[in-house]
Amino acid sequence: MRTWVKHEDPANKYGATFTLGSREIELPPGAVISVTRGEQFTIPRLILNGVINQFIMKAMPKNEDLLYAELSGQMQGGIGQTVTVWRDGKQMTRFRTSGSHNFGRKFFSWVFYSGKVQSYFLTWPHEGKLPSAEEMTTYVKTYGRHFDGGALKKKATPPPLNKHA
Repeated sequence: MRTWVKHEDPANKYGATFTLGSREIELPPGAVISVTRGEQFTIPRLILNGVINQFIMKAMPKNEDLLYAELSGQMQGGIGQTVTVWRDGKQMTRFRTSGSHNFGRKFFSWVFYSGKVQSYFLTWPHEGKLPSAEEMTTYVKTYGRHFDGGALKKKATPPPLNKHA
């Protein structure tokens, strides 16, 4: 069974990335990338987001339709970002709307949708190699749905199909 791997950031003692699977995966036709990003979380929101992620992370290794996952966070800026890569969009939607993820999404939505939190959400089709973490952050902030303290500021406009060789 796949397991989560923690990658500490030597330049930032308050930041880390957890990965499930290989970042070197070649994405098949029909695969989708989904990115959720929150910025300006207060410390209590950041802690609660981490606790919720722990429950969700337990369900992910068992899901064979999940090709890759990456969770990162840093205390400075109150930032949390989740990247999941799915065999197809239907499987991603099924996971999002069931089990621990659905529970967290429904009952703890205030973590992402209130206060000064800036939230971004984007799912898009992708083939070939994964974009870098920096590119994914740029994609979600440029093309993703954006909420400012829970108020919708911009609807998602997914990028064109990307094929990275």
